[in-house]
Amino acid sequence: MSYKFKSAFCMACALLLVGTAFAMTWSSEKILVGDSYIDKGAEDMNFGSEEILWVSSEEDEPLRESWLVFDTFSMIDAIKIKSSDEVGSATLRVYANEVENPGEVELHFYNQGPLEDSIEWDGKPDYDGDVEASIDVDDEGWYEIDATSLVKKAIAECKDCPFSAVLVAKGDASVGFASKEDSEGNVPVLKVTTLTV
Repeated sequence: MSYKFKSAFCMACALLLVGTAFAMTWSSEKILVGDSYIDKGAEDMNFGSEEILWVSSEEDEPLRESWLVFDTFSMIDAIKIKSSDEVGSATLRVYANEVENPGEVELHFYNQGPLEDSIEWDGKPDYDGDVEASIDVDDEGWYEIDATSLVKKAIAECKDCPFSAVLVAKGDASVGFASKEDSEGNVPVLKVTTLTV
């Protein structure tokens, strides 16, 4: 091995080590402490034990919404960060089990975590009206939603509180995502990449 090649190889290894020293990717379904969908047509019913999280709308009016509740404290403890500035990116992975009508699904933030066995359409919490991200669902399979701003909000607003990712359909879309009770194991997963370790 020539001296020039050795030098180049060592430099490449050093750069790789520097890159990994300042970034870490973590993902877990364990911080998903609850999920449920709510139905405008069954406003006093709870669907927290269902295997599917439905989102649907008609002429842009939401009819069913899905709420995914995450444990902020456990997430922060796992990724070892002190502030939202240390979050490089975050992705929420969800699996579309059924697509009754393809279309757009939005991601919204709510700074608390309602209990999956008690949330109903009647008296539902008011989530943040800002759209954190959106995806177009056209077929069954895995989808990734940019959850960076959602995770940063959660850390900034309450490190000891659970937070919710709220999925809302647009147009005339109707999609069923796998819940944490999914028998095939296609549970929602939140992946976070930090800027520092």
